[in-house]
Amino acid sequence: MNREQLLQAISHYPALAQRNMGNTHKGTFGTLAIIGSSEGMSGAIVLAGKSALKAGCGKVFLGFAQPQFPLPFIDSAPELMLQTAITLLEQPQISAWAIGCGLGLSPDSEQLLTTVLAQRNEKIPYVFDADALVLLAQLNLSHINTNLTANCVLTPHPKEAATLLHCDVADIQNNRQQAAIEITRQYHCWAIVKGQGTVIASPQGDITVNTTGNSGLSTAGSGDVLTGVMASFLAQGMPIAEAVPSAVWIHGIAADQLIKQGIGPIGLTASELIDTIRAVRNQMWATHQQHSTDLF
Repeated sequence: MNREQLLQAISHYPALAQRNMGNTHKGTFGTLAIIGSSEGMSGAIVLAGKSALKAGCGKVFLGFAQPQFPLPFIDSAPELMLQTAITLLEQPQISAWAIGCGLGLSPDSEQLLTTVLAQRNEKIPYVFDADALVLLAQLNLSHINTNLTANCVLTPHPKEAATLLHCDVADIQNNRQQAAIEITRQYHCWAIVKGQGTVIASPQGDITVNTTGNSGLSTAGSGDVLTGVMASFLAQGMPIAEAVPSAVWIHGIAADQLIKQGIGPIGLTASELIDTIRAVRNQMWATHQQHSTDLF
């Protein structure tokens, strides 16, 4: 991105260019807890966790929905702190939560989500993704209270959106904006319906359509990266009205930048997005610093 493009991006997503560079420590930049990854799905929260760290979060815990750790530590990201999901739910001083990446649909996973909902702190932001969305829809059908709040985000792709609304995928695709609005009405929270032109709906029914991204994002783990980035921004203290669209935008622009570098769309992998997301945010921060200096 050239300077003009970066300045335009900063004008739309100012929170991405802001960073406290004074007397700081790792706690300054938030503590995120990610719950998911049942047996056989351990990579999902690893992708989300690495994305969260490189998007700027100070500390990231991974809570595996398994009776014991599938691995002692993450070779490529030893900074990630590993726990079982049940243990992580007792962890104090979490500034944001993400639930669902590779969670699975077993009775144990449903019970885990029910526990999360019962213990949810309404002052803390939560991102629900992937299997957590399917389980939410099941709980909703069972007339279990699944009412969320304006501090929560649901991040379905069209099939998951159809599951949440108990309709067909064609119904979602025929009017994606209306589908996003209906999810916010039924679940009382933010909703994004992913896909070409990801639709973002606020609890008040305001709609934004994202314009970044390409077909390279249609790859396993891409949604886990988006969840990690979004939850990271929330853990860092970004207002939810800025964190949600900023995460969707930077996730898409990273894919666009990779195509310009000859990486994708064919064969682009989710893990390749992570370093580019970090690079774009740092470019925005540096450009903002320089632009502020130039004004004086």
